[in-house]
Amino acid sequence: RGTLSSERLPSLRMELVQFLLEESGGPKSQAAARLNSTGAYLNLHYLLELDTEATLDVLRIAFGDYGNFKPEISLPDSSNQANNNAKEDSSNENQDMMVQKTVGALVLILDLHISQSIRSAGSNDSSSQVWPSKKDIGHLIEFIASYVASGRANVSKSVLSQILEYLISDQCVLPNDPEEKSESKKRREKKVLAVLDAVPHNEWNPSYVLHLCEEVQFYQVCGLIHTIQHDYLAALDSYMKDVDEPVHAFSFIHSMLLQLSGTESAAFRSAVISRIPALVHLSRECTFYLVIDHFNKESRQILSELQPKPESLFLYLKTLVEVHLSGTLKFSCVRTGSIVDEPCGGRVKDRQNLLEDYLRRISEFPKVLRNCSVEITDDVVELYLELLCQYEPNSVLKFLETFENYRVDRCLQLCQEYGIVDAAAFLLERVGDVGSALLLTLSGINDKFIILGTAVERMVSG
Repeated sequence: RGTLSSERLPSLRMELVQFLLEESGGPKSQAAARLNSTGAYLNLHYLLELDTEATLDVLRIAFGDYGNFKPEISLPDSSNQANNNAKEDSSNENQDMMVQKTVGALVLILDLHISQSIRSAGSNDSSSQVWPSKKDIGHLIEFIASYVASGRANVSKSVLSQILEYLISDQCVLPNDPEEKSESKKRREKKVLAVLDAVPHNEWNPSYVLHLCEEVQFYQVCGLIHTIQHDYLAALDSYMKDVDEPVHAFSFIHSMLLQLSGTESAAFRSAVISRIPALVHLSRECTFYLVIDHFNKESRQILSELQPKPESLFLYLKTLVEVHLSGTLKFSCVRTGSIVDEPCGGRVKDRQNLLEDYLRRISEFPKVLRNCSVEITDDVVELYLELLCQYEPNSVLKFLETFENYRVDRCLQLCQEYGIVDAAAFLLERVGDVGSALLLTLSGINDKFIILGTAVERMVSG
């Protein structure tokens, strides 16, 4: 009964963990008999059998890594600051030792160091009496992976390999709901990224992991591996395949353009320009910003690259017109969840910083635009109008009403060629030919009545 003092809480948490990690004790079950002859970690094993997920949550709380859980600690007196700092450092060191020991115990319990394949371990039925079930194994592996990713625990190469195989493969228990399944897959990819960033590159096989990731479409991981191997074009192509989070492709391009120099930079710039038509489909806003920020002098070359791809050209010019009219952009490719939320070590923090830097840059788009004026010539307007007639005919009239400077005769000709009646009537009225505008409008109404009559006849006869 009563409450615990804040000074007592850290040591009590560690004492509880030490109890769980004792090498004897706890009821011996059939599953526990699979441990070595010393009966190691039976206390921990028994709790895991009772409720694996709850036990791991308790351990996370003990290590200060459970959601928003923060132990209540009173502010130290300034006169004892140095002493308190020393105690805190010692406490953190002891805690990290306990984290490593706990991870080692879980590895031993799972027998990961001798298992040939996680696929063969565990029952698929989470309600099965046989422990560990497939779901239990998933909880254990993801717990271990989180502490490896945070840099607080190390595992052997073989264990790391099997952790990666599990996270990348379809062995995980996935939700039935398609949206939840997609989110679960994305979380696993983030965890793989965090793990790979936390461990030395010589601890895992890049070719093998790349092959696994390509099969399950973990494109961000593929991009990371290609980057580690200095194959920047392959990395770019991988990031561009991630249509759910295209911001990573543009963040990668931005960072590479700043980092590379000499022939590498020239080759990468050329490759990016050749991919502009595809990048426009990923995010027309981010592509436009990319051109303004890094390729302003090559804008004519970029337009020529877009010419053979009319839909890409249309999307690019649509963005150009929007910027010209409003002076800003809404970056639709930036979504919640782009920033990794896994506990992470140094290299993944570097990647996060690069992404955050890019997001900060695009948030300052109006400032960038002030230094790079956007000019639209009559030829560009007419090219955009023709594409607008093809891809968004219902938007033609609004564009002509909003945009002011264009050659009316040529625009009228385009509207008439593509049969955009309301826009053509608007332009006729603008040049003072009200009679022709009225006749054109009436003819359009007549055509619609004919279509309506045909549809009614089909319904009656059907």
